[in-house]
Amino acid sequence: MKAYHASDIRNIAIVGHNSVGKTILAESLAHLTGATTRLGSIDEGTTLSDYSQNEIDKKYSIRSSVVALEYKDKKFNLIDCPGYADFIGETYAAAKIADTVLITLSAASTQGTEVGTENGVEIAKKFNKPAAFFINKCDYENADYNKVIANLKTAFSGAVTEFQFPVGKGENFKGIVDVLDMKMYVNEDGKSVAQDIPADVKDKAEEIRSTLVENIASTDEGLMEKFFEEENLSPEDFNAGFKKAFKEGLINPVFCGSAIKSVGIETLADKFVDIFLAPTANPVIGISNDEKIDITVDESKPFSAFIFKTVAEAHVGDMAYFKVVTGKLAGATDVKNNDGNSERIGQVSIATGKNRSEVSEIFAGDIGAVVKLKTSKTNHSLFDKSVNYHIESFILPNALIWEAVKTRDKKDDAKIGQALTAISNEDPTFGYEINPELHQTIIHGQGVKHIDTNIEKLKTKFGIEIDVMEPKIPYRETITASSEGSYKHKKQSGGKGQFGEVHMRLRPRKRGEGFNFINAITGGSIPARFIPAVEKGVNETLVLGVISGSQVVDIECELHFGKFHDVDSSEMAFKIASRMCFKDLFKQAKPSLLEPINVLVVTCPEDYTGDIMGDISTKRGRPEGMEAKAGKQVITAKVPLSELYRYSTTLKTMTQGKGSFETKFSHYEVVPHDVHKKIVDKYEASRGQEEEE
Repeated sequence: MKAYHASDIRNIAIVGHNSVGKTILAESLAHLTGATTRLGSIDEGTTLSDYSQNEIDKKYSIRSSVVALEYKDKKFNLIDCPGYADFIGETYAAAKIADTVLITLSAASTQGTEVGTENGVEIAKKFNKPAAFFINKCDYENADYNKVIANLKTAFSGAVTEFQFPVGKGENFKGIVDVLDMKMYVNEDGKSVAQDIPADVKDKAEEIRSTLVENIASTDEGLMEKFFEEENLSPEDFNAGFKKAFKEGLINPVFCGSAIKSVGIETLADKFVDIFLAPTANPVIGISNDEKIDITVDESKPFSAFIFKTVAEAHVGDMAYFKVVTGKLAGATDVKNNDGNSERIGQVSIATGKNRSEVSEIFAGDIGAVVKLKTSKTNHSLFDKSVNYHIESFILPNALIWEAVKTRDKKDDAKIGQALTAISNEDPTFGYEINPELHQTIIHGQGVKHIDTNIEKLKTKFGIEIDVMEPKIPYRETITASSEGSYKHKKQSGGKGQFGEVHMRLRPRKRGEGFNFINAITGGSIPARFIPAVEKGVNETLVLGVISGSQVVDIECELHFGKFHDVDSSEMAFKIASRMCFKDLFKQAKPSLLEPINVLVVTCPEDYTGDIMGDISTKRGRPEGMEAKAGKQVITAKVPLSELYRYSTTLKTMTQGKGSFETKFSHYEVVPHDVHKKIVDKYEASRGQEEEE
């Protein structure tokens, strides 16, 4: 493949709901442009973009794929994105480097505006990228193009503007009418053929074209004046007005067809050439001296690029996909990244799904790939050593699901950390932490499919099998009353014995004041050399807990008397005595459990607010407010963390996937008595089981 310059490149992210035909759309475009000799099949696992074994087995996209195509002296870099929200991080990355977002829908959908469509529109807005729609599957028997258009206009306002519409459906599907060209396009012998618009839909075509022209005129005062004077726009005014409105998000054009039958695909490719944006249309945001700057895509400037994706490929290694922002890149070049580390660029490649072709150089605006970078990964910039900025990173979506994991084979404990790090480098929306307080490894991601996919990767790629369980809750133990008492540790079994006696007082402290140890020994009842052992025994008990195995907080312990033996006393004896004394006194001081309370913010369509509020109440939650924002309702509540396990699944079920949420820690509160009892009983039962084992 030859090198292309920015004006001849179109970087297009293909996004949308699952099962609407995004992958087949990319496949059909590849077949049209000669990148493949036959249309690939998802069922047969022969598509260009779904090429990993996991995707072939599951028959859906798990990661985005770059498909580079050549058409009419232009280059299309299509980024085919997964439809499931579990893999939404892939869509974030694609939208970051795309210049246009193409949101694909199914004409046969019965669900109204689907969550994948809504996500696509929101992500396009988030990254300030123009969005267009392609309504696929117009050949299906149950296709209802008019219903889909109506849903789009209701959901996304008057910016949604038809450029095409289908003629017929099912067996009677004849082709599409393009109101820009005022022609009907049919597929004959695998080729798109232009025909006159049939008389029975001619009036509809003229009406839609009139609406289209009026919509474009309404986006600019000068064009509106011309439209009122002439009741039309010249081709030059129309094109200029459309590109300006499209770039500013004032027009969302709608195209249609059938990817599987290659109807409307050639006209769509022509629109890529004629009206979709080149990389030079919008500046890229850079960071220089902690300030944002606009960077124009320009090959005459020193080299800079942004890594939007990292994939570990079998027999190849880690492959970094990047978009060149300024300058050009050739192999055997030394660059640096925004961490200040140097990288040696080896061979530069262009990707078309799993197929890669080596190129001598790649220019600003284009997308390439390189292997075996040492420290650079997703969200990093690469640039010439003379450049004093880096490309702004994109903020990844927050984790929505957490699971605790444990290796089935102890020998894998030593390597699971490295394996999880490798997976999170490839997929930054997947992460993990080793929690020292809970003694658990916690993994987190975007949903059950996301977690399951990476667990499967642990097994197939790293040979590590794990069990998944609910994460422990970081409860806190404290007391609500004072207590006083003593404990004597005495053991004699021949030879030197063990002896240590401590007298303590426990007092509660205010929330957040922490722990305080007071040494009130006078007269040497406990020698000074044993006091640190007493304090250490107490501190160890604070960590291990008394009634639930949770950390003890907000308590004061006063050591005021004790006894020792000249021969038998030791640090260990006093440490044991202090631990036992503390536990006894803690249980006498009306212990209380505290639980973490999280702020939960749910965003959803208004129709679902009643169900969500009711569900929050069943979770011991307290709704704190609701407000309208961007056409949706935002509910804020405070809910115990213990009630939010797999809340993403609950919310998805209640809202048909149209609800989203964020949660973060707020504070600790006293656990209700009935819940307290269940936690303590469960802990005692687990201790009994451990002792039996």
